[in-house]
Amino acid sequence: MLTFLILFSLLFPKASLQSTDSVPIPAKEFWFWNQYDLPRNAATKSSDETVFLKDFQKFGAGYSDSPYSLNQPISAIYKPFESQNVDFSKSFALEFLLLNHVNNPAGISWEFWQEEDLKMAISVFDKKVINGLMEKGIWQKSEFNSKTWKKYWNHYLLNFDGKNVTLFEQGEMVWQKELDKTLEGSQLILKSFLDMEPYMEAHDILKKTAIYQQALTEQEIADIFPKVEKQISAGKLYSDKFHLIAGPYLNDISENSAQLVWETDRATKAILTFGEKIPLEMTMNFDASTNPISTAIFENLKPETTYFYQIEFETESGEKLSTPVLSFQTAKPIGNPFLFGIISDTESRPQVNNQVAQGLWEERPDFLIHLGDLTDGGFKDSKFEWTMEYFQGVGALTSRVPVATVPGNGDGDLNWYKQYHPHTGEKGFYRFDFGDASFFMLNSNPRKDLQKGGEQYVWLENELTKSEAKWSFVVLHHAPYSADEDDYGNTWREPGNQGDPQLKDLISLVEANEVKMVFFGHLHTYMRSHPLKGGKVDSENGTVYVQAGGAGGNLEDNAPTRAWFTAKNFRGHHYCTVQVIGDSLELRTYNLEGEIIDVVTIKK
Repeated sequence: MLTFLILFSLLFPKASLQSTDSVPIPAKEFWFWNQYDLPRNAATKSSDETVFLKDFQKFGAGYSDSPYSLNQPISAIYKPFESQNVDFSKSFALEFLLLNHVNNPAGISWEFWQEEDLKMAISVFDKKVINGLMEKGIWQKSEFNSKTWKKYWNHYLLNFDGKNVTLFEQGEMVWQKELDKTLEGSQLILKSFLDMEPYMEAHDILKKTAIYQQALTEQEIADIFPKVEKQISAGKLYSDKFHLIAGPYLNDISENSAQLVWETDRATKAILTFGEKIPLEMTMNFDASTNPISTAIFENLKPETTYFYQIEFETESGEKLSTPVLSFQTAKPIGNPFLFGIISDTESRPQVNNQVAQGLWEERPDFLIHLGDLTDGGFKDSKFEWTMEYFQGVGALTSRVPVATVPGNGDGDLNWYKQYHPHTGEKGFYRFDFGDASFFMLNSNPRKDLQKGGEQYVWLENELTKSEAKWSFVVLHHAPYSADEDDYGNTWREPGNQGDPQLKDLISLVEANEVKMVFFGHLHTYMRSHPLKGGKVDSENGTVYVQAGGAGGNLEDNAPTRAWFTAKNFRGHHYCTVQVIGDSLELRTYNLEGEIIDVVTIKK
């Protein structure tokens, strides 16, 4: 064996028998996931992560009066790594990872202060990197456009070798300066500038930060970014830690069954226990699978009954993880009142999704309907939009309240949509019944499919005929009617189409079958129509169209003049509830503060 090793080293002098992974280990590292949860006894998290930057001391806000001012309100100020006793007069490296997936200017700033004097600052704001440095008593400031990867991500590493300070973006050097004085005695603070994005906090843009108590070599810096990039591409919240990526969350609810879906970052065994009371008595076992996305079906359940469940996971190497005991309720039988929530276009703002989830939870809906665009572009290569945005925002709610979804154009190629929602079928349209109502869930991405003779058109026509439910609701993503300003013609310049012209056949079909309500999103405003039939208001026999696209996407606006069919318009984030009681239903729409912005009662 020794002879072989000597011969190997002579033939291949650059080869190494040790690991080639030269990624350094930071002195302290923070990942800012698992931010949101339900309140009080409904909490769904079993581990206490770095919630709301709790490991950093928040100590102020206001306006900056330093020479480095960005002329923006400071949302919050933090003291990171204060307990680490970092000596900034010596070599160090500072790493930070940003996810900036909003349309309004937002950003953060790292600043080094000596008493009341600002010595150096690095900011990323409004897609620009701004560098500031005090040189020989004169404040020097420069800026350049940031370059993202996967459209919304930036990875930065600030390296100080005792003499030169160097900034790397995505592993490439973008700025370097020689310091005329050391940073000895400096205090590092973090500022956030998020005033134009309501409900956004520093943890919503800063996803990772780490401190290395030594300068890094060029090779070490070059090795850090690919590791982070690989992790983000895989949709994993942590590079090495065993964790849940998605769920568990509920869907496909009925009187006697329910579906549960979850995903771990690696293959794992799972034990699911459930029952009507604690201790849980029924058990389901799941062997380790090559596909970490798992599905469980609860069967032989009782109608309108509360069940509790818990999942315990174990990897092949013996790592363990478990959820708290969670709960759900099976569907109510025909004749019983029920209430469901409506959300749409959650897209890229977990912070807004969370506000919606908090408001809906207080109503204790029986289930949710999501009108599409769960993500802003969750293609196969953008898994992070599911695991790092959508499930971060609504995951706590859907672990207790089942959700029924339709696909939107923002859900990409539907690769992940189908895997996360297996009950929706290969083509994304299906029907389910709950109490006195039938819900016809459509995939409006192939709009021709909803025109006369199209597959979904024929399917819907047959299903509407077969349904004996008292109430029929049609659910899709795109807009049969809309008062939007520019999606169907620029109404500031010319007449618009007031809805998707490819859905006119669908309008005729639902109105001919006396569907009482059609729910859709796509446009990021709220609109409720008068009851309509045949292109006219028909208060007795008409269909009400509800556009509820305000759960997180970039807000849009309405046309400059009122559409003839509009009963209510609202520009702002929102959510809805619908309560069905026999021959009557009530639709309520709320803003993020929980204030009612619309209410209407409809009777059969």
